[in-house]
Amino acid sequence: MQKLPLDGTRVLDLSWAIAGPFATQWMGVLGAEVIRIESSLRPGLLRRFEVGADGKPGLNREPPFNAYNYGKKGCTLNLARPAAIAIIEELIKISDVVVENFAFGVMERLGLGYPSLRKLKPDIIVLSISILGRTGPRKEYFGWGPTGLAATGLSYMTGFPQSEPKRVGGAWPDPMSAIYSAFAVLAALHHRQKTGEGQFIDVSMCETVLTQIPEAVMDYTLNGRVRGRVANRDDFMAPHGVYRCQGEDKWVAIAVSSDQEWQALCHAMGDPPWCREERFANALSRWHHQQELDRFIEGWTRNHSHYEVMGMLQRAGVAAGPSLSAAELVDDPHLKRRGLFVEIDHPEVGRRLMVGLPARLSSNPPLNYEHAPLLGQHNQYVLGELLGLSPGELSRLEEEGVIC
Repeated sequence: MQKLPLDGTRVLDLSWAIAGPFATQWMGVLGAEVIRIESSLRPGLLRRFEVGADGKPGLNREPPFNAYNYGKKGCTLNLARPAAIAIIEELIKISDVVVENFAFGVMERLGLGYPSLRKLKPDIIVLSISILGRTGPRKEYFGWGPTGLAATGLSYMTGFPQSEPKRVGGAWPDPMSAIYSAFAVLAALHHRQKTGEGQFIDVSMCETVLTQIPEAVMDYTLNGRVRGRVANRDDFMAPHGVYRCQGEDKWVAIAVSSDQEWQALCHAMGDPPWCREERFANALSRWHHQQELDRFIEGWTRNHSHYEVMGMLQRAGVAAGPSLSAAELVDDPHLKRRGLFVEIDHPEVGRRLMVGLPARLSSNPPLNYEHAPLLGQHNQYVLGELLGLSPGELSRLEEEGVIC
């Protein structure tokens, strides 16, 4: 029987917020057994949004939690109790990977620092995600994805000229660091398979975003230029921007990279007279007259839907695509055909569409899209079956507040 790539790999997930859970989610989707440790006394941040499916809040009903934690098993332990730490240590002995993204020093105070974990299991792989990394003069600084974004350089480059830096939509450092983290864990597992060695993986959320803008760093180190805020402008292409279309808050992105594409755009627009003006005659001239150029183009796009503009320009050989809302993404026929969204049946919120793995593995069985665990759903499996605790021991640990 064909198996998923990470079948037989066990991941102990001690993480919270988005970065850690998102990284372990992809591991679970690819077949790893991910055991998520939580506590009803201090539920994870994503369980406490109080939004809830259908407007009904609940620890098992919150969209953020269910979106970032499917494919996992859930176990509740109160890490403030020594007996819970002892259970964690037993779980580490039978795990391949441990993931955490606590504040600096928390794992050490729990007695779960990397040197201690290596004594429990010499080949353990530990993934630690933090805002600025576990070394360096600011290693103890605390931060969230949106605030940490300011330290990446991306916010500084985002916005309109003469305006303040702008936040990029979403907690960008979290998902970016999650993707890098999952990749690093796969590399560490491969290394261990060849050498028998485990390792400590130190991922900085801010550094992962910084790697997405290497041209800005290189422009400064080579030329002494500091890249500022240029709205939707490009260094070379013009027109290059997002243009209002027919309908409420509908937009389309258009990018023209050559004179040939410019002629194709003009033809798609019906070859209006302004296209032949001297100020738009070549790429450099168009770049210097973008404000007027954008006004003319938007005069045309306003008469069409964003999908219509995309269709006309794509057929003409011009890069164009609609700016889609969440509702439009779910209904988009291309994404539906690609199978990006998966329907997951959840015991409390019913069947819901979730964003799946954005990659297609041709020679594998179906990916693991089991619903996100209910709080404490797999206590019996994790503590009873895996660790061999008897029903009496489990009852005693519940009474003592170790399992909660």
